[in-house]
Amino acid sequence: MLAAMRIEWRAIRRALSPTASPAQVVRCGIRLKGWVPPPPPRPAFITCGLAGGLRSDLPPGTVVVADRVAMEDGEPVACDPGWVAALVAGARACGHEPVVGPILTTRRLVVGNAREAWAGKGFVAAEMETALLIPTGAPLASLRVILDAPAAEMSEHWTTPGRAAIDPRRWREAMWLAVRAPRYTRLAARCLAAGLAPN
Repeated sequence: MLAAMRIEWRAIRRALSPTASPAQVVRCGIRLKGWVPPPPPRPAFITCGLAGGLRSDLPPGTVVVADRVAMEDGEPVACDPGWVAALVAGARACGHEPVVGPILTTRRLVVGNAREAWAGKGFVAAEMETALLIPTGAPLASLRVILDAPAAEMSEHWTTPGRAAIDPRRWREAMWLAVRAPRYTRLAARCLAAGLAPN
């Protein structure tokens, strides 16, 4: 399992009992910064955490499971169907009906009119890691919870959280994030853990 941010990594570690799953949980950094994939043969890579919503009908807190992932300038690549089914089952076991669809991997946060443009191309949510794993050739999967949406969006300045947090213009957003981000990361982690649990 790969988590970009510390808050996501800690939530997954807490949700997964060491005896329930032998899966490894790795903090990979935003856009996989500083992370090097293990040598072949590689396991499946499952990303888990937060995402930006692209569709106006999907509010914050919506659980999304990727069936395909793509870079902004690339073609969608199918996720592993077995892992997609497991993650969908995990979300349902936690009482959430997930939205299953393509997720976009971007270079920066998607804001404003760009959300509508990408939604018009069929994408459900945007994040910054999963499609970067396509060159590894490993099976891929992703479970995300929408943090912000077209009607309640955060600034693109949060691509660098430390810098944004000390900017007084971002403090209102910081308060909003302080409430929702931990809640949604815990939800994503619970759904993931349920999907990995033995039947």
